[in-house]
Amino acid sequence: MSFDFLYEASDGVATLTFNRPEVMNALTFEVYAQLRDLFETLRYDDAVRVIVLTGAGDNFCSGGDVYEIIGELLKRDLKGHLEFTRMTGAVVQHMRLLDKPIIAALNGMTAGAGSSSPKWVLPGPIWEPLICCHESLDWAALPSYSCSAIPSTLPPLSVMDW
Repeated sequence: MSFDFLYEASDGVATLTFNRPEVMNALTFEVYAQLRDLFETLRYDDAVRVIVLTGAGDNFCSGGDVYEIIGELLKRDLKGHLEFTRMTGAVVQHMRLLDKPIIAALNGMTAGAGSSSPKWVLPGPIWEPLICCHESLDWAALPSYSCSAIPSTLPPLSVMDW
C-alpha cells in the first residue's frame, strides 16, 4: 500500500506521520482516502497494537488543504459534497472501530473541522483511553471526553498493556 504520508510499523507500534510540512501537513482528498483504507486494514493487523499519529516539521496538521480540499469543494455539487462527507466519516468510523489505542503526538498547529484532527482526539468506547501529548501540555489523557494532565515524567513511548 502506498501513502502520501510516512508510515512505519515496528514492535507493535504503527506510526503515521503527516508529511507535508510546507503546508503545515494539510490533508488532501488522497490522504483522507488512504487514512480510511489504512485504518480499516489496521483493524485486522494483529502485529500492530498501538497507532501513533504525528506531523513532520513544526506542525501536527492544519486540517483540510485550503486549495486542494476547500477550494475544490466550493466547485462541487451536492453529490460531490456527499461523497467527501462519506469518505471523511468513514475515516472516523474506522478509527473508532479499532480495538487499539490511538496516540496523537501533537506539535505546533493542530486544527481542523468536520472529521479532521479535533474529532480524532475524542475517545471512542472501544479504544479508550486515547492519549495526546503536546510539547506545551506535556501529556494528557482524554477518558470520557474529559482531559486530565499526567506528569511529563512518563517513560518513553512503548507498547503498553491496555
